[in-house]
Amino acid sequence: MQLSLLDTAVFITYFVGVVIFALVVAARSKTKSSADYFLASKKLPWYAVGASFIASNISTEHFIGMVGWGFLYGMAVASWEWGNVATFAMLIWIFLPFYMRGNVATMPEFLEKRFNPTCRYIYALVMIVGLVIAMLGGVLFAGAKAINVFFPQINISLGILILAAAAGAYTIYGGLLSAVWADLLQYILLMTGGTIVTIFGLHHAGGLNELMGNLPEKFIVFYPSKQEMIPWSGMVLSTFSVGVWYNCANQFMVQRCLGARSEWDARMGIVMAGFSKAILPFIVVIPGIIAFYLFQNKISDGDQAWPFLVKQFLPSGFIGLVLAGLASAIMSTLSAITNSSATIFTFDLYKSILRPDASDRELHRVGRISGFVVMVVGVIVGLLLAKYPGITVFGLIQTVFFYVASPISACFLVGIMWKRATSTAATITMIVGFLILLPVTVFIVFPKIPLLQPYDNFMHHTFAVFLFSVVLLIVLSLFTQPKSAEQLKGVIWTKSALGVAEAEKGKYRGLKSLGLWWFLMSATIIYLYIYTYQHASNTDWFEAEKIAYEYSDGATVKPQQRSELAQKEKFNLWTGSGQILFTPSHSDQKITFKLPVAEPGRYKIDALITTGPDYGKFAVRINGVDTLISCPITQVLDDGKKYSVVYKQYEVFDAKELDRLNTDHQTTDSIAASHVVNRVSFGNFLLNDNSVDITLVARDVEDNNSLIGIDQFMLTYLSRPEE
Repeated sequence: MQLSLLDTAVFITYFVGVVIFALVVAARSKTKSSADYFLASKKLPWYAVGASFIASNISTEHFIGMVGWGFLYGMAVASWEWGNVATFAMLIWIFLPFYMRGNVATMPEFLEKRFNPTCRYIYALVMIVGLVIAMLGGVLFAGAKAINVFFPQINISLGILILAAAAGAYTIYGGLLSAVWADLLQYILLMTGGTIVTIFGLHHAGGLNELMGNLPEKFIVFYPSKQEMIPWSGMVLSTFSVGVWYNCANQFMVQRCLGARSEWDARMGIVMAGFSKAILPFIVVIPGIIAFYLFQNKISDGDQAWPFLVKQFLPSGFIGLVLAGLASAIMSTLSAITNSSATIFTFDLYKSILRPDASDRELHRVGRISGFVVMVVGVIVGLLLAKYPGITVFGLIQTVFFYVASPISACFLVGIMWKRATSTAATITMIVGFLILLPVTVFIVFPKIPLLQPYDNFMHHTFAVFLFSVVLLIVLSLFTQPKSAEQLKGVIWTKSALGVAEAEKGKYRGLKSLGLWWFLMSATIIYLYIYTYQHASNTDWFEAEKIAYEYSDGATVKPQQRSELAQKEKFNLWTGSGQILFTPSHSDQKITFKLPVAEPGRYKIDALITTGPDYGKFAVRINGVDTLISCPITQVLDDGKKYSVVYKQYEVFDAKELDRLNTDHQTTDSIAASHVVNRVSFGNFLLNDNSVDITLVARDVEDNNSLIGIDQFMLTYLSRPEE
């Protein structure tokens, strides 16, 4: 897209300004000691901790990837944000008190205090390799790719170098203090930029109530446990594996808490982060739903949704501000990865193994050197990814990170809660967890056991590895020697963690009460869950390939996998593994799906169907009765200032007619490939049986235009039969 001079000026001003700001902060702080460099002299206030915690977490995978998943799955994706309410509670009430009171500098260091040096070294190596390769290289590549969409003159390789130089300059020079205060500025920008896109989008879509009324399935927050991508059971159970690791035992996230000026500031910073997590789905999920509502047949890749909305909605000047928000998300994450990786290397490997007697000045110098090396390695990984733009390494490594979190979470959670857990058991659990439990779970347990096959999902995998690790740790601990009570002092949870530190008693009461604000944060997220659930609880979502169906003799039917189209074009809009592809040999042949009906009543029936150059016409019958097919058409009103969705009704659905209508009524250029999905409605029906038959009947079949593709059906309960 072509940016205006104003947008470009706004973006460049931010980009240069944030680097100068961070460097000035570093210069004025006169960072001299390792404590200054790695832990910001332990002077960070709660609002800086909270802002940095969120800014470090949010990156391109949210504005691009999560918005794309919002396009596909709707508010169910919000659980990745709202679900943090549980792990934030663990961090506030279980882990942080011991980190802060024990003067811990790194997460591997805590493992040594609780168990032994071996656990420390294993975790340190896993974290450095994972952070530098899986996250730093991936974020550099994904960030440069996103910026390239808006600045085509900056190719991906150049973008990687610019991002690395900008984030590395102030992070390597100023350490955590510089990074966190830059994060505060970037938190404001990324939240502001994201909110602007949502506000403009809701204006064009007619408001949140309009979206909820017309797309109730997009506000389902809990999908069945057998759903392939985001089952509710996987989302909940992964809290105890990935959630505990990511939020409670991950140097990348926890380090800003360790630099807080007090235990209260560290914990209150997480409360602030929790309130931010409550808001984030409205910034990184709702835009995806808006894009689907207005432009479902203009997009064939969910990752295109957010850039497409920015291009369509925002006036000159606002685009530059929003892009500054995107760059803020990228820069803050790069900074956090670099600083935390350098911290782990310096304290857990260099000082602990190579130079136990290293001076403070030497550690300070090694921190800067290792930060530079980390960024260089990240750039190399990013440049390698840029050479193979079709590679899925970033997503693959993120999934691997999802898996390797489980043994670590088991050791941290069991270790801090159970004094009988032993060092030998923890060491064996970490090694066996990575090398044996993980591959056995992924390649044998779920694929080979029939009872578990329907739940063969990476979220269920990671919980299973966590569960096996916990059991192994407990069993081995019962047969090995634990540490003495004196050795475990300060690293085992007690009720004292529920209160403030001894030195802070009496200082934080009333409106400064940690318990009060934690309760309000938790209540807010729970309310949002309930509110969203109530607006979609009457809607059921059925993947076509998992529903019983019958079809006419002479026709052919097959479940078409996503990979069949993905090899030809960028298409990722099927919500399951694929669709049902019906190929009639002549007109009037039909395919009938039998959907279960929970209880008698009046229902609204909708579907997602696929259109493309080789797709044909069809009519629809509900329980044997012909019905009209309603198709959404997005029009532009008020001389291009407002979009509006209207519904056209047809007896026969014709994809080519739909494309023509969209072209006639819409001024936006399509960025879709050959195939797209279309949401169509079949109307409201009184259903008294325990199932409903939905029949698609082929019309005007031609040799090259005959296919009928069905992705999913939606059944929304409206009222009881007598109403």
